[in-house]
Amino acid sequence: MANTFLAYSVYYYDASNIGRGMAGRILDTGSAVAASPNLKTGLNGDPKVEGFADSTNVLRIAVTDYVNGVSRPVSIYNAVSPTVAPSPATVTWSNVKNLGDLVKVGSYLYAIDYDNARVVEINATTFAQTGVSYTLPASLTPSGFVAHGQSLINIGGTLFGLFTFANSGWTTYANSLLVRFTITGGSAISVGATDYNANLAKNAFAFANSGNDLYVTAVGGVQGSSGTPNAASRLQKINYTLANLTTATVTDVLSPSATYPYEFRDISFKGTTAYILMGTYNSSWQLAGKLVSTTNFTTFTTINDFSAGAPGYFWAAQYTADNDRIWFARGKQILVYAATSTTTPVSTLSLTAGSLISTGQLYDNLNDLTYVGALGTRTTLRGYRSPIQVSQSAKAVRARTITAGRPELTEEEQRQLDEEFSA
Repeated sequence: MANTFLAYSVYYYDASNIGRGMAGRILDTGSAVAASPNLKTGLNGDPKVEGFADSTNVLRIAVTDYVNGVSRPVSIYNAVSPTVAPSPATVTWSNVKNLGDLVKVGSYLYAIDYDNARVVEINATTFAQTGVSYTLPASLTPSGFVAHGQSLINIGGTLFGLFTFANSGWTTYANSLLVRFTITGGSAISVGATDYNANLAKNAFAFANSGNDLYVTAVGGVQGSSGTPNAASRLQKINYTLANLTTATVTDVLSPSATYPYEFRDISFKGTTAYILMGTYNSSWQLAGKLVSTTNFTTFTTINDFSAGAPGYFWAAQYTADNDRIWFARGKQILVYAATSTTTPVSTLSLTAGSLISTGQLYDNLNDLTYVGALGTRTTLRGYRSPIQVSQSAKAVRARTITAGRPELTEEEQRQLDEEFSA
């Protein structure tokens, strides 16, 4: 078993309706899962975390928050030894107003700005902008809609991006857009004439690859409420390896049904086994749905049934190969399952003292969860946050993609780490 790290953020609103946020870490040793709060405090009501590996494959956690139209400071910690100087490094990315994803490709990091539909290259050693960026052009943006940079994924060294389009009132959506970037590190980011597909379902949130196919979950536009899903919600797939992505067929894999009357919000894979998060908001704005697994998209095994509704705004359900886990952010809890036996969680982290927060703290909602890494393979974790939450910051949002590396721990660093998390 490996020692693997995650990062999370939480928030609450005080009596003056001012948002207060905090970021923490999680250590999974394979035999125990424990949170360590207060990696960074003093954040606002929209705290964000991203995990990645730097140029020497040291595991890092980027912590920031969101203010409309303002580039916020980003604190970058050594994930293993965050209190050891020079951690944290603090940078401000002027071209990233609203950090959505942070993904490593080759020797560089790539951040996506949700508000400006822009991908920005970051030096993985200094954490400074390189000056290279790509903003989705008007030619790829439907008339009357605003483009949003939703998500990034690295597949075998190729960066793919997911963009969504909504009108100014968030009442109407256009089809989502998948793009395949051509990157020359330190020099250019571009999208070729046949390297995009504009036929994905509306309001897409997450994607994951299996074989030659990229699977995309989409709410279908404005999400349903009062228990009635948006009938246009879809899980779709597209062959991302085709030279002409523009003419590639987008295939519907799942849509809401009588058996599963839900919208599709997240997907990940363990080999050919897919883990799918589906849910629709009820009249109390609680998400009602299920987390299921399937190998054929016809028969399903229920891992977690929350069809009666569960509170909270952050939802994610992702498989990570290190320690063979399924991480399920269930509104206000983080449930950890062993993929080999999903009858009950091996650990449940909650917003109570001694778990995700410390004694006396008032944080009452999850805002983000990201997988950082371990002494093993890279992986990703994404999530979905309800617009009823993010309306406080006037944006739509989802959770994060990260890459992980291989830190080389000294015996003393390992001892300090074990003592910290066993305290």
